[in-house]
Amino acid sequence: MIRSTRDFWIFHSVFWALAAIALFLYGLTYGHVRVAIVRNLYNPLVGLACSYLIRAVYESRFPAGIGNRLLLIGALSILGALISALIVNPITFGMLGYKLGDMPLRSLLQDGLYYVLLYLLWSLLYLQLTGRSFASSSRVTSAVESITVTKGSQVFKLDPANVSCIKASGDYVELCTGGESYLKHGTISFYERALGKGPFVRVHRSIIVNRDKIVSVAGPTKGQYWIKLQSGEEIRSSRRYQEVVESLTPEAL
Repeated sequence: MIRSTRDFWIFHSVFWALAAIALFLYGLTYGHVRVAIVRNLYNPLVGLACSYLIRAVYESRFPAGIGNRLLLIGALSILGALISALIVNPITFGMLGYKLGDMPLRSLLQDGLYYVLLYLLWSLLYLQLTGRSFASSSRVTSAVESITVTKGSQVFKLDPANVSCIKASGDYVELCTGGESYLKHGTISFYERALGKGPFVRVHRSIIVNRDKIVSVAGPTKGQYWIKLQSGEEIRSSRRYQEVVESLTPEAL
């Protein structure tokens, strides 16, 4: 499972390293070792960059509903394939002695289907390893009964119901229970998915709050709200989550 930035880069690097080997072997079918080397080097580098940008899209907005999700995955895979083909193929054909100005667009898009399949495979593996599925997120329920945390040399079992908010902190998250806070290795997106559709809602790119711990919600100011928790802490939401916050405690707005 991908639970941290480090986990992502391990998966990301291994995937494109294996793709480099496959593309090198495929490049040998052209009967030209230099072409094979180009496909072995440039294509995985382009893929590494494009799939990193695709990941940013998945992290910022992964739609509900199987149809919308398939549409997004397909569209991003095709876009990545077009970029790869238009960068790698001109270099490849140039090395084979062709004049690019005389080549039709069809030739420049050659092997585009292979590139689409690569990006599709990357997306499917990434989404699987981060706990996402094609099923609507409304079907997801929380399976987390406790969270193991440490404080010094002590180990605790933390009841999620006692957590007031979760904040991103690099490769860690901070679990706040009012009087205490605990650092836990992982990403905010992982805990958003793991806790499911219970009382936990995301109100900011880096913050999840427990709706059962909310005292009041003030605002909005330019689409942002101030959420006061039972601990006295105030959390500022982001404009992107305005509708989510408005549905939390309508009587307080």
